[in-house]
Amino acid sequence: MNRNDVPPPVDKRRSGLRLRLLLAAALLWGLPTLACGSFTSRPAPTPTPLSSAAPPADNSLPSLQTPIPLAATETPLPIVPTATFTPTPLPGTALSIGQPARVVAPNGANLRAEASTTATLVRYLPARLKVTVLDGPTDGEGYRWWKLDDGEGNVGWAVENDGEIDLLSPQMGEPEPVDRSPRVGERVRVTMANNGQLSIRETPGTDSNLVTRVDPGQEFTVTGGPQNVGGYTWFQIRSDSGEIEGWAAESDGTERWLSPLE
Repeated sequence: MNRNDVPPPVDKRRSGLRLRLLLAAALLWGLPTLACGSFTSRPAPTPTPLSSAAPPADNSLPSLQTPIPLAATETPLPIVPTATFTPTPLPGTALSIGQPARVVAPNGANLRAEASTTATLVRYLPARLKVTVLDGPTDGEGYRWWKLDDGEGNVGWAVENDGEIDLLSPQMGEPEPVDRSPRVGERVRVTMANNGQLSIRETPGTDSNLVTRVDPGQEFTVTGGPQNVGGYTWFQIRSDSGEIEGWAAESDGTERWLSPLE
């Protein structure tokens, strides 16, 4: 055999290095495949169209096609009108029921059975007389009327203003003598005119013993009466000091001698 026909000996060391390089290259190439899997692209998912069929009924939620009931409308509370109160005027500021009034017309006022100028005349109310308002006001015939009690058992209607002057006033002022009969317990003033003097006697009657005579303006308290004797009406009176006490006639029918203070 010719030497040239024999292959030269293989360098084992060189062969081993080559083999290791090939293995390292194979490992580097295969790692991404092992980590990520196959490089074959996956098909994109096909979107499924929404079904036109209604979703299955769910008793826990209201259907979209069923209207949601609104909350029950609350019944509004009834509106209660606010009570209005008419304040009672203070005494002396305006005529009002239950309050006193005074006749201030110089010529007095007429007390009638009804609130009308044609109604029956009950009595004539003298100037400065104190009365009590019982009812009113009521308007009639162009006047404002008040129902009054004169304190002597007479009740009727009188006009507050006649269009020119006031006939009645709520302002009482200081107590003044009025033209009416006194009552037991009241204070009276001697109101004789022309500087005359009033006779005070021991008992009712012009023939009774004279106690004293008093001047106009003096005041007394009525302690007894009335007594009708000799054509006069007599009242027992007493001074504040008690020094004067006896009986005096209230009037002569024309002029009042003893006038109550109101």
